[in-house]
Amino acid sequence: MRKNTSFFSTSRSQSDSDNLTNHYIMKKITLLLFALPAIVNVQAQGVLAYANSPATQAKAFSVKGVSRIPWDAKNGLAYKEVQGANLGATSFAMMNNNRTAFLSDASNEIVITNDWNGQVLSRFPVALYPRDFAFDKGKFYVLTENMVTVYDVTGKQVNAIPFPGSYLGVMRLTRYNNATYLLLPSGNSVEIEANGAATQAIGHKGWITSAGNFVGTRLAGDNNYDVKIILANGNSYQKTFTADKKVGGVYVIGATATRIYIDVQTFVSESPVQVERHIVAIELNAGGLGNLVSSTKLPDSYYVLSDKDIEVEASGELLNMVTNAQGANVFSLTETNADQAQDYPASITAVKYHFNDHMVKENQTQK
Repeated sequence: MRKNTSFFSTSRSQSDSDNLTNHYIMKKITLLLFALPAIVNVQAQGVLAYANSPATQAKAFSVKGVSRIPWDAKNGLAYKEVQGANLGATSFAMMNNNRTAFLSDASNEIVITNDWNGQVLSRFPVALYPRDFAFDKGKFYVLTENMVTVYDVTGKQVNAIPFPGSYLGVMRLTRYNNATYLLLPSGNSVEIEANGAATQAIGHKGWITSAGNFVGTRLAGDNNYDVKIILANGNSYQKTFTADKKVGGVYVIGATATRIYIDVQTFVSESPVQVERHIVAIELNAGGLGNLVSSTKLPDSYYVLSDKDIEVEASGELLNMVTNAQGANVFSLTETNADQAQDYPASITAVKYHFNDHMVKENQTQK
């Protein structure tokens, strides 16, 4: 499992370029852990107990489905089994007018659906081997191995933004304030474009969020992990949080003006390795980082390899894409009182699935 050992760095000895070399492999190893069987007492609505945050017990996320699309190459998303991973929906983004866009690495295209009925409204091809994308002000920014290609809503290419070879293989990007940032596995960000023009790569500590601040995480031993935020005004805050189990990994999801969202992976067992994954919300106030206020356990359903399955929109909406045997499903998570929260539907939580258990063998024919 990839471990955060220092702020804004995946390990003490690796550089950003070194980390990129192993990122794809490490991601698959991390996701593999969720495929292993686990028996654990989970509190109602997925609320975790944290030793330094009793307020967590009173809050939880209420889950609501907002979009879905079936595995169907003609009327939905293509699904493809290849050696090393199962492909389908590698990333997603909400659009205006009740539309959701999915990035397919199985067919190298963007597919736009109607949120009300799941019907495909349009689709268009993108550059080969896409990893991630962002939708911003009517344009799609699609990340590939060494380029960000920009398309309008009709699929017409309107720009291409190369980036230095030292960042070759990065898997994530985002947009903020009319600029494009690569999100490095080291925990740093690199600005490569602003207002339509490529810029000399400008590095920043932490992952930039849709709120304009930079957030970093690190493991702090056993059940502890640290979160650090650097605000747009330059002020920074750091705090240690304690989970109820040993923490194996902790990663930035995003932030709003009042919340920081973290992906916390905790061990159920270390031998054999069994883990579970939680979205955690931390209060952000005038005095800096507050308490952990809510959390939810994510379903153990990973039908395909996805580079981005959790997103904080510029509007502040927290979204989670879950893939199962039927297709890709997007849920909105809203903070509420624990006794009023709705969990993921049983059709999602009842069946545990991971693509690592169902990958094509060398002597099998690809689908």
